[in-house]
Amino acid sequence: MPMRKLSAILAAVTAASALVVVPAVAQAATTTACASGVSVRTSSVPYPSPTVNLGTSCAGFADAGAPYVFTIARLNAVYHQFPTNAVYTNVTATCSTYSYSGTPLVATGCTYVF
Repeated sequence: MPMRKLSAILAAVTAASALVVVPAVAQAATTTACASGVSVRTSSVPYPSPTVNLGTSCAGFADAGAPYVFTIARLNAVYHQFPTNAVYTNVTATCSTYSYSGTPLVATGCTYVF
């Protein structure tokens, strides 16, 4: 094989190997730990409740984008949103939005794992 053709082949292989397949960027997520929260009814939606009032219990909360994932140490489920009107421990709430209403942090569009 002539040296010029071999050089061209090696250059093509080197260029092809330089191409890197980049995986799709994962959706951003905000994750934070919260000491407590209260599940409240905002409509006639049955269990699970779409809203949780986290108050000021989420130390260091910083918005890094949706979805918003809150690990809640103690969640008080009121208005029969859960299987029983009780306090649940170690609940994960994944929510689509949040707002500050005065000082409390309120997350909405939530689903729960407990």
